Amino acid sequence: MSTKKPKHIFIVDDNEIYSMMLGYILSKDSIYKFVNFKSGRECIENLHLNPEIIILDYEMSGLNGYDTLLEIKKHNSRIHVVILTINDDEKLKEKLLMAGADYFVLKQGHGETQIIEKIEDILYKQESIRLQDNLRKILLQFSQKIRVDRKSTRLNSSHANI
Repeated sequence: MSTKKPKHIFIVDDNEIYSMMLGYILSKDSIYKFVNFKSGRECIENLHLNPEIIILDYEMSGLNGYDTLLEIKKHNSRIHVVILTINDDEKLKEKLLMAGADYFVLKQGHGETQIIEKIEDILYKQESIRLQDNLRKILLQFSQKIRVDRKSTRLNSSHANI
């Protein structure tokens, strides 16, 4: 019986109450393991923990969400980032997506529900890619075995003819 490793997710928000509430809502599902940070700087200093996803507030004092995103992507471009904001500005959204954010979610309304959907979407895509890679490896091994078997069959039949 295999057990799935919890997915390592950072929540980066200088609003501790929102961050704790979000962590509580999301941690109801045991596949998520959350680490909360109050600033972009704290997040960057802990990237060695190798998160799969970072939920990143845009409006933070000190290093804002955009600058933090750039630093995250410099460290590891494969880390998925979901930006949280109260700012519904299309130009800002475009700027963040161009900088490497996977999604842009508004905090107001049903932001928490959207965050869960975005996390699940990212994890689903990662699993699909992993399964496709495994299938490619299996097919490659299979095709190599067929080639070896064909060569062996040809050699055996040519030796039989001699």
